Amino acid sequence: MSENQPSKKLNFDLPQPKEKSGHGPSKLITVLLVLILLAVCANILVSLKHGGPDIASKQAISLDADQQKSLALKLEKQGLFNASADAWKEYLRVARPDNTETALIWYRIGKLFQDNHAWENALASYYRSEHIAPVDSVASDIAIRIQECLESMGRFAAMRHELIDRVSMDGSENISGSNDTILAEIGTQKISSADLDRHIEASIEQQMRLMGPTLPEKERLEQKEALLRQMSSPDTQKMFLNQYLAEEILYRKARQSDLTSDPQVRELIQRQERSLFSRLFLEKEYENRINITLSDLKTYFEANKDKFQTEDTEASFDDVQNEVYQTLRAQKENEIRQQLLAQLKDDFDVVIHQSAFIPDN
Repeated sequence: MSENQPSKKLNFDLPQPKEKSGHGPSKLITVLLVLILLAVCANILVSLKHGGPDIASKQAISLDADQQKSLALKLEKQGLFNASADAWKEYLRVARPDNTETALIWYRIGKLFQDNHAWENALASYYRSEHIAPVDSVASDIAIRIQECLESMGRFAAMRHELIDRVSMDGSENISGSNDTILAEIGTQKISSADLDRHIEASIEQQMRLMGPTLPEKERLEQKEALLRQMSSPDTQKMFLNQYLAEEILYRKARQSDLTSDPQVRELIQRQERSLFSRLFLEKEYENRINITLSDLKTYFEANKDKFQTEDTEASFDDVQNEVYQTLRAQKENEIRQQLLAQLKDDFDVVIHQSAFIPDN
């Protein structure tokens, strides 16, 4: 390069952008992008707020068939009728068993509803079981339970039609037996001589049970047999038949009326049921735990002769054997009752506040 030529310097500065007048489209686009971003964020927040439970429910883990069956059995064991019925229905949905098992489970569901006095649901379950598949092992029990549900609902017309349908299905004409005399009819229900005999026998058993300490087994059977012979005359049987018919039709009419919905009637039934169950439970305990032998009676008599003697004569064991039995049995029953009550008070955490019975001075 010649010294005479002017020197040229390189310019490394970046060119400055030309300033545009006004706001132009670039700022408008920026504002729109910001608004869109804000709208998207708002939608996300709303979705999270209102959709959270749905998302959580979709992520919930369902029980498999075995777990669902175990749950149903546990709820059933705890006496949670409605919950266990729902659990069995869910098991059917998850497991999808064959028709036979499905029918058996609907039969089981029906029993749960019936135990909870949900008669309509029980009927629906029994009918569903029968329609899904006939199962011989439970067929007769389903038929009986359907009759029980209809009777409990007071639907005797439906019960008659049900009986007619079942009789026509199995082809039977004489439901009471070919060699049994039919004594009376209530609609389609036939009352045979065997039915009446069972009714008379049950009445005798009930009266003997109310007599207090029962007789020795041999004496009890002999007395029962004697009473049955007395009740075998035509006049006595006719009297019992009329009594049975009157009780049955009055019971049916009461069921059809609003009597069972009366709170006082329900309370009375509950009290009588409580008393009946208590007595029957005690009787069962006595039956299982008391076994009085002839040797026991003689030993007790020898130790307590003065209790069985009169002023005029000295009674022998044979003369007062029944009295000895009743006295010894009453003593044993009282001992068992006291022991049982003491145990149950501990089991059920019974507490009596004695201070509440002290009168204020």
